[in-house]
Amino acid sequence: MKAEYKVLRNNIHNNLWNGIAWSIGFNCVTPFIAVLAARLGATNNDYALLSSIPALFTILLVIPASIIIGRFHKQKRIIASIIMICRLFYFLLIFVPYMGVSSITALILLVSLYNATNSVIAVAWQSMMGEIIPASYRNKVFAQRNMWTGLCGCLVAFIAGWGIDSLTYPFGYQVAFSVGFVFAFVETWYFMRLRIPSEEIIPHNQIIEQIVPDKQSLQSNSWIERYKLNQGRTYYLFCGSAIVYIFAWQAAWPIYAKIKADTLLATNTMISIDVIAGALGALLGYRLFARYADRRGTAWTVFVSALVLGLTPYFWLHAPNMNWVYLYDFIGGIATAGFQQSVFNRLLEIVPEQGRQRGIAIYTTLSQISAIFAPIVGMKLFTVINYDASMILIGTFRVLGSLCFLLIVTPRLMRWAGAGRAKSVE
Repeated sequence: MKAEYKVLRNNIHNNLWNGIAWSIGFNCVTPFIAVLAARLGATNNDYALLSSIPALFTILLVIPASIIIGRFHKQKRIIASIIMICRLFYFLLIFVPYMGVSSITALILLVSLYNATNSVIAVAWQSMMGEIIPASYRNKVFAQRNMWTGLCGCLVAFIAGWGIDSLTYPFGYQVAFSVGFVFAFVETWYFMRLRIPSEEIIPHNQIIEQIVPDKQSLQSNSWIERYKLNQGRTYYLFCGSAIVYIFAWQAAWPIYAKIKADTLLATNTMISIDVIAGALGALLGYRLFARYADRRGTAWTVFVSALVLGLTPYFWLHAPNMNWVYLYDFIGGIATAGFQQSVFNRLLEIVPEQGRQRGIAIYTTLSQISAIFAPIVGMKLFTVINYDASMILIGTFRVLGSLCFLLIVTPRLMRWAGAGRAKSVE
C-alpha cells in the first residue's frame, strides 16, 4: 500500500469519527435552544436575536481570527484549542437559569459566542479538508461523513429530547448539555489525529523566514493588504449570490422556531422527532445531490438545491400540527443537505489553495452580514403582516435568490468570469 493512500485512508477514518463525535455533542444541545428560550419567556424580538446576534459576533470574529491563525504554519493545535473553548459554551449553558443577568440575555450571549467560535473552526476545517481530501474523493467522502453524522444525530436527538422531558426542569437540560460538552473531548482527540501534509514538512527557507521575517514583507503587510483578496469574478459572483439567497433563507428561521415552540407547543420530544425527520431527509439529500454533482457539477447542484429549499416556506402555509412540520422538515432536510454540501465543494473549487482559508473566511463573513438582518426582518414581517403573507414573501424571495445561482452559471457570465480570472492571473 502506498504511503500517500494510507495517510488519506487514515484521514478519512479520523475525519469521520471526528464528525460523529461533533454530531453527538451538537444534537445534545442545539435542537433544544428554542424550547429552552420559550421556557425562559422569550419574546418575538428574542427569537430574532437568537439568530442575528450570533451572526454579528461571527462577522466581528471570523476574519481577524483567520488572519491570526493563518500566520502560523502549524495550525492544528490552535484549532483544537478553539474547539474546546467553543464547546465549553455547551457546559456554561447549564448555568443560564441561575445567572444574575436576564436568563434569555445570557442564553443569547452564550449561543452567540458558540456560533462565532464555531464559524472560526468551520473556516479552518474547510481549508484543511481542501488540502487533505483530493477533489476526486470529496463528494463521496463528505457524503459518507454527513450520512453517518446524520444517523447518529437522529438517535442522539431523540434520546436527549426524551431525557429532557423525563427529568425535572432545568436538570434535564443540564444533563444533556453536559453530555454534549463531554463529547467535545472525543471530537478534539480525533481532530488531532488528522495528518496535515503542509504542517509536517517545512522547507528550510520557510523556517528561516519564520524565524527572521523579511523586513520588506513586514512593511507591505498592512491592514488593508491582509484583507485584500484577488480571487477572480467567479468568486465574487458566488459571494454576491450567496448574500442574496442566505438573507431570504434565514429570514424564516425565527418564525419557524416561534411557530414550533409557542403556537404548536412542541415539547422537547416533539423537537427530537422533528430533528430526526430533518436528519433522515438530510441522509437522502447528501447521497442524492452528491450523485447529481458528479453528473452535472457542483455549480448546478447549488442552484437546484437552493431552488428546492426556496419552495419550502410555501409548504408552511398549512401547518396545523407538528405532524405536518415533520414532513416539511424532512423535505427541507433533503434540500438543506444538498445546498450546504454543494456550497462547500463549490468554494473549494473556485478558491485556489493559496489563500483558501482567507477566501473561505471572507465568504463566511459576507454571508453572515445577511444573517444579522434577515431574522429581524423576518420576525418583523411576521409581526406586521399575517403569517401566510410573510411565508409567501419569504418563499418568493428565496426562489428569486436561487435564480442568482443559475445566472452565474450561464455561458455568457461564465465566459466573463473566466476572462476576469485570466486578467487577475496576468
